[in-house]
Amino acid sequence: MEKKVGIGVIGCGSVAEIAHFPSIRDITEAELIAICDTNEERARKAGEKWKVKAWYTDYRKMLERKDLDAVIVATPNSFHHEQVLAAAEAKVNVIVEKPMACTNKEAWEMVDACKKAKVKLMVGCNYRFWLQHEIGKELIEQGLLGKIMLGEACLHEGWNLYPETVAATKFRSTPEEAGAGALFDLGSHKVDLLRWFMGSEVKRVVGIAKRSVTPEDYTTLDDVFCILLEFENGACGRVSGDRYSSVVTHRTELFGTEGTMYLTSECSNPFQSAPLAIYTDKDYNWDDLPGVIRDYRYPIFFWAEDVIKKPVYKRWVSIYPPRKWSYTRMINHFIQCIFEDKEPLIKGEDGAKAMDILCAVFKSMKTGGWVDLPLKEEVIPPHYQPRRGGG
Repeated sequence: MEKKVGIGVIGCGSVAEIAHFPSIRDITEAELIAICDTNEERARKAGEKWKVKAWYTDYRKMLERKDLDAVIVATPNSFHHEQVLAAAEAKVNVIVEKPMACTNKEAWEMVDACKKAKVKLMVGCNYRFWLQHEIGKELIEQGLLGKIMLGEACLHEGWNLYPETVAATKFRSTPEEAGAGALFDLGSHKVDLLRWFMGSEVKRVVGIAKRSVTPEDYTTLDDVFCILLEFENGACGRVSGDRYSSVVTHRTELFGTEGTMYLTSECSNPFQSAPLAIYTDKDYNWDDLPGVIRDYRYPIFFWAEDVIKKPVYKRWVSIYPPRKWSYTRMINHFIQCIFEDKEPLIKGEDGAKAMDILCAVFKSMKTGGWVDLPLKEEVIPPHYQPRRGGG
């Protein structure tokens, strides 16, 4: 019988239903052992639907199980800190949903606890696991863009477009549970993705996050944000987003000295319909082009432009990889890291560095200028009261 990793999920809300439960079901080497939610009816219904061994309303009781190899923390943001610390104490590997925490101090304490307990910690920034992003990263590492000196990433979506709007919980609109609004919820994705693509740490940050047009009966938290970043290698970056747009937009743009790349995921629009589009100024012979470029580059005048003429005639190449569900690929990656005792792609440190950047926005608004990283003090969002231990 093939060895399986026993997984528990803390939190049975929308992301668990949409992503985690079906992904675990579809992975041969994974078994959904137990689930937990403070809402007894929700936990029971999810347990019956997904055919788990046991369901709980107390995550600490669930963590006592001896057949748990890993847990996914999919609760509101303010609970991540205490639940990851509890998992580390129980010697259980952890995937924690983004944003990793509600303050930078909480995030680094989670990193330290998991290191001390010698358990693996990964942050659930699933965007890295979309195939177009993975392919894009490989092409960047092969040098097709040269030196990337500017990167931009945005994520826009309306508050009434998200599945949570019709779900039982609406924690994203609640200050004591979310910590912050669009900045944390959407910014955590795009800050992580841009850091990964740029391949350099962030040196300093200036930004703004505020509530602008979201109905007061929905939230008092920020619904729009914009962050400027300077990287240690001299490159510049921008991350922006909002929670009031009438249509969802995901976009990442990378501008290098020898090429340009556009990427999108989970949505498309008339101006960016390809998941990945790349233009490189490098002089390549046909046989020297990366395989994925040859696969998707359809020559209009094959012999004249691609074989006889050298170098290869330059043009935009649009790449349409298969739609592989990013959450399934992310969880499967974590399982392989457990089997092979490897560091996950998105380490706890990556999540904590993202929290440094996001929290620095609030400090930037207070000081009115650039904020150097890493942060030397805890920055607490203006609407958040930290939870320090307890159930």
